[in-house]
Amino acid sequence: MSTTGRIYAGAAICLAALVAVLMLVGRAGTDAEAWRAVEVLAMEPADGAVLPDQPTTVRIRVAGEPDPGRSHIVVYDADRIRLNVGSAVLDADDGLRQHIAVTRPGQLAVAYHVVTVDGGTVSGIARFTVGSPDAAAPAGSAPAGSAPAGSAPATDDAAHTHGVDPMGAALLALDGLVLLVVVVLLLRRRTRGAA
Repeated sequence: MSTTGRIYAGAAICLAALVAVLMLVGRAGTDAEAWRAVEVLAMEPADGAVLPDQPTTVRIRVAGEPDPGRSHIVVYDADRIRLNVGSAVLDADDGLRQHIAVTRPGQLAVAYHVVTVDGGTVSGIARFTVGSPDAAAPAGSAPAGSAPAGSAPATDDAAHTHGVDPMGAALLALDGLVLLVVVVLLLRRRTRGAA
């Protein structure tokens, strides 16, 4: 077999291995239940609500059982000051509850990311007003996992992490393997040409 034929044969074997690995990783990493979007059933206070009194908790109910270790709820006031007290806890079988400390009237932003025990996720931002409906709006939405300037980071964010994406990790490893094969093929070709 000629050198060119061997290169094509090696490339075909690598391509077949690549397809097999991708099929295996794709089949193992795609559980239909885990990748479905989760629906928010209810939120208290509701998005857009105007409350006469200061709330002490924010509750979110979802279609599924939330995992409090992988989920978070963060509440900010108009000055981007974080109002959370502790971390989110389970509220019945389908909800999370976050205690907050509201100190004055105004508009509040609730950023949430809920992960269910079966891997489904939902995230979003809701806003409600405490006191007058004309209270100042938040200057902008703070990212759900970060503490705004001037506030102390909460301990629940340090514990809130997402694992490595198995599909991304497998593709990265596969890229490295393909690169290694290409380098070996190129080096073998040069050494034969030099001899």
